[in-house]
Amino acid sequence: MPAPGFFGPVDGVFEIVCGALILAGLATRLAAVPMVVNMLGALLITKLPILWGDAPLFEGESGWWDFIHESRTNLAQLCGSVFLLLVGAGAWSLDARFAQQRQFEALTRS
Repeated sequence: MPAPGFFGPVDGVFEIVCGALILAGLATRLAAVPMVVNMLGALLITKLPILWGDAPLFEGESGWWDFIHESRTNLAQLCGSVFLLLVGAGAWSLDARFAQQRQFEALTRS
């Protein structure tokens, strides 16, 4: 990975900040975009080499089943992030609460 001293902390900050935003339901779709990019990067950089058997982190592991086994959490996070990107936050989120508040204010002004 190029510049691990830089990208490691940047990745950690993105995971913490975007994860907190998603948990709160605040700017959910916006926060899901870096998480999708993060999980795609994690799969491409650390897990994809398992398919060809030259992954330095996973000695002795190669092939489809080892790739799927090691990638299961990354794939789950990727699917969850894509879902949140497409659907958005739920009814109990801060996004929904702010939308209701804006709608109420718009109705009271008219």
